[in-house]
Amino acid sequence: MAVAVKTSPETAPQQPLNRLAVGSLVGTVYVLGCLAILYAIPLIWRETISPALVNAAGGFVDAALQVLLVLGVAAGLIVFGRRLIGPNPPHGIRAGIFFGIVGVLEIGLITRALGVVLEKSLGESGAFIGVLLTAAAGIALLVIGAMAFFRAGVERWLLQVEDQGWFSAAAYKRTQGQRVRRGTILGILVLLGSGIFTLLNHRTLVAGSANWEVALPFTHGKTFVLLPDLQFTVPLLLAAAGLWFAYRIVNFPTFADFLIATEAELNKVSWTTRKRLIQDTIVVLTTMLLLTGFLFVMDSIWINVLSWRWINVLQTENVDTRDLDAQIEKLAREKDAAAGDPQKVTALENQIENLNRQRESIVRGKKGGPQEW
Repeated sequence: MAVAVKTSPETAPQQPLNRLAVGSLVGTVYVLGCLAILYAIPLIWRETISPALVNAAGGFVDAALQVLLVLGVAAGLIVFGRRLIGPNPPHGIRAGIFFGIVGVLEIGLITRALGVVLEKSLGESGAFIGVLLTAAAGIALLVIGAMAFFRAGVERWLLQVEDQGWFSAAAYKRTQGQRVRRGTILGILVLLGSGIFTLLNHRTLVAGSANWEVALPFTHGKTFVLLPDLQFTVPLLLAAAGLWFAYRIVNFPTFADFLIATEAELNKVSWTTRKRLIQDTIVVLTTMLLLTGFLFVMDSIWINVLSWRWINVLQTENVDTRDLDAQIEKLAREKDAAAGDPQKVTALENQIENLNRQRESIVRGKKGGPQEW
């Protein structure tokens, strides 16, 4: 008996909320808000507390308390952020937050450049339109950047970057290849220290502007400080970035495996004993000295034989310097005769020195006419 079956229309499963994209965007906003708070604390401190505190306790106490306050607030924000992110954050969120901050910085610089162009082209009369266009362009770029986090390709790329370990303190195969890894870290730190020392020694950061600041368009010359006190902050940031890079590069999976394999090959080397090393060194040096003496003797013999007038195969230059020699001898006698006149002696010495240089140049074949053979 046939049975009629009623088919219900299939409904597409609802896509769950992309935790990585949302977490990256929220984390970016949170980090930028924390940076804004840390940026505002010194400004508020200088305007409200610094004048009275400097008069009462001095500038050192004022600066020390300000630094302690900034460090305390930063520590509190970090702890609060770790609690917000939870014990099991989405994989790849650290990379997402980092590139989100970099993207916001790039968008800000691009928007600022567009605003400068509009300010020059529109002038004071079109300032309102220029502000609207600049704000619209910045908002559009931010929306496009935020939407990019929801693309599957971007999510896969963030996961790959985080899997490389750049945003984690965990070590890759911690117990393997330690000596080669430490040597690599030491080499990187030496290069980093040399670069920072050169930067400070040449006073490159002191010669320019004290702060990295950008002019804000349509604000009549107002500026925004992106990085204060370049002569201090740039070396500190370079040192911090270099230390982190040196630590993470030896834990980068591909490079770490190469270093581990390098140490494994070095462990297979059969190193000679100290006594054998001394003996081999003496043998090598003695052989080199004997060969050097033998070649010198043979070269001298063959030069004399081949340049003998009865054979005359090896011809040498025949340079006539008799005239210069006579002039030098004459000036030397005049110098001896003028011993009581220092000025004349100095002039004669200069002439003799010039003639000696001419004679040396002629002998070497660097000056004069065609050589006679």
